Amino acid sequence: MTLADWGWNDHWAKLAEQLDVDVGSVARVVGQDRASWSIWKETGPGTARMLPAHTGDLRPAVGDWIVLEPGPLSGDPSSILAVFPRTTQISRGSAGTGGEEQVLAANVDKVWVVHGLDRDINQRQMERYLAVVWECGASPEIILTKSDMAEDLVGFVAQAQAVAFGVPIRTVSSKQLESIDNLRETLEPGSTISLLGPSGVGKSTLVNLLAEATLTSTGEVRDGDRKGRHVTTRRELFRLPGGALLLDTPGMRELRVWLLGEGLDHTFPDIESLAQECRFRDCKHEAEPDCAVKRAVENGELEPGRLANFHKLQAEAAYELRKNDPRARAAEVSAWKTALKTLKYHPKYKERKNE
Repeated sequence: MTLADWGWNDHWAKLAEQLDVDVGSVARVVGQDRASWSIWKETGPGTARMLPAHTGDLRPAVGDWIVLEPGPLSGDPSSILAVFPRTTQISRGSAGTGGEEQVLAANVDKVWVVHGLDRDINQRQMERYLAVVWECGASPEIILTKSDMAEDLVGFVAQAQAVAFGVPIRTVSSKQLESIDNLRETLEPGSTISLLGPSGVGKSTLVNLLAEATLTSTGEVRDGDRKGRHVTTRRELFRLPGGALLLDTPGMRELRVWLLGEGLDHTFPDIESLAQECRFRDCKHEAEPDCAVKRAVENGELEPGRLANFHKLQAEAAYELRKNDPRARAAEVSAWKTALKTLKYHPKYKERKNE
C-alpha cells in the first residue's frame, strides 16, 4: 500500500512542497501507545518515537501526518521530527482534574457519534458529543447501533432528531446486514472517519462488520445498566475494503469539553435563533428581562433540559479558557472587580451601609 491508501492527497502533497519536505520521509500515524506510535510509510508499516529534544513540541495523534528521520541503526524506530498542520482535530479536556488538552484524533473528515439502542437515548450526552465534533471542524453523523434491540425504534430516532438539527442519523444492527451495507455505501475512498462514544455501544463491532474481518476486539455489556468494559485500549486507524479509513477509539466515561465557540452555535441553532429576539444583545438567558429564550422555555417551545445543558457546556468551556488563557483569566478578574465596585452604589447596599 502507498501513502494514498492512507489518505495522502493533493492537499498534503502541496503542503509538503511548501514545507520543503521529501515525501519519502512522510508517514501517517495509525496507532498510539504510551511512548511510541505505529505508522505507515511509503515503504510499509513501522514504529516511531519522539526525540528527547522534541518532547515539549506538538505530540502526534492518530491520524496525523508526520516527518521522520531513520533511527541510528537499521532496527531502530524512526524519529519524529515534525507534525504537519492539521485540517481538523478532536480535542477534549484531560480526564480527571488535569487541565491539559487531549487530542483524540487528527485530520478526520467525518465523525460518527455512536449510541446503542439497547439503552435509552441520552440527549444531553449526544449534545455534548455534537458540540465537540462541530468545534473540531469535521462533519458529524449519529449512528444508532443495536437497532434490533430498540423497544421503540421510531421513538428513539425521533429523540435523536430533536437534538440533531440536520445531522444525518443512521440505524444499524449486527443482525441486519443490509443496514451495514447501507452504511458502507456512505464511505468514500481516502476519507477518514472517527468513531466516538461510550463503552459498550458497539464501535469496535461496527469496525469489524464494515471490514468483514476481525480487526479489533469486542466485549459484552452488563445486563443491569448496559454499560461495557473498555475492551479497546488504544486509538487505531484501520483501512477498509474500498479505501475508507476508520479510526476506532476507546470508550469514554467522560467527555470533558475543551474550547467551544462555533461548536455551541452549530449544536444549539434553536437557542441562537431565539437569542436574536432577546432585549439585550449580550443576554445570557438567565435572569435578564424580555429574554426570548426563557420565554420559549416557559411556553413549552424549548425544553428546559436543553437550555440547562447549553449553559453547562458554555460554563465548562469558559472555565477551560480561563485556566489556559491568561488574558481570559485577567478579563474575568477585571469583570469581578468592576462588579464589586458598582455594587457599593446600589440602593440596597447604601441602605445597609446607613443602618
